[in-house]
Amino acid sequence: MNTPTIVQRSLAEALGTFILVFVGSGTAAAAGAYFHLDPATDVLLVALGLGLALFAGIMVVGKVSGGHLNPAVTIGLAAVRRFEWADVPGYVVGQAVGAVVGALLIVVVYGRTGARVAGLGAPSLGAGIGIWQGLVIEGIGTAILVLVIMGTAVDTRAVAGWAPLAIGLTLAALILSLGIATGGSVNPARAFGPDLVATFFGFRVNWSAFVVSYLIGPLWGGIVAAALYTAVAGLPQPSAATRVGGARPRAGEGPDRR
Repeated sequence: MNTPTIVQRSLAEALGTFILVFVGSGTAAAAGAYFHLDPATDVLLVALGLGLALFAGIMVVGKVSGGHLNPAVTIGLAAVRRFEWADVPGYVVGQAVGAVVGALLIVVVYGRTGARVAGLGAPSLGAGIGIWQGLVIEGIGTAILVLVIMGTAVDTRAVAGWAPLAIGLTLAALILSLGIATGGSVNPARAFGPDLVATFFGFRVNWSAFVVSYLIGPLWGGIVAAALYTAVAGLPQPSAATRVGGARPRAGEGPDRR
């Protein structure tokens, strides 16, 4: 089977991230603008929306690009040589573009007023949570997500077929755990798309929180988790073939088999 080109894989990442933001963050926008639920129910709804959206996005594009849908995942895998550094810019740009398009369509669905009230479903720091505390929280959350990705999607000893569901459920659990504190973004693209679109429409955005809590936090968490799993699980050094495209191998496949 031919390996998809970097253009195809980057477009796949854009499509998958679009699904994540439009459906997942759209659920958060709907909850914030129209449902007027109590905080516990609101967090549960957002967790289900984003977890299912991530599951769907990976199922749609995973066979093409590996279904990273998250710059922290892409960079974390590259840091442990499970993904080519040369392909990182294409993936990250694709993820950012998909997130922006998803956020734009949230405005189309809910209108300018509804989108402003709900903040386009963007994650935000809770009361009493500073940006440096947010960095730690988002870093730890991302580390847990990447550990699950490494254990279910990268490690060829994993049970085949469960990775998309396990990853989606992990995101949902993280939002249930961290949602009140930071929104449980654990994904710079998910925070960037809504924040950029909000800025374009003149909404107030805390860019310091984005850079420290929602960009630096997930990036360090992803790198640390990928390195930790590689060391603890004793993963062998990958060949060049296993790094092309960041494809998720099926359990039982050898390192050079595609």
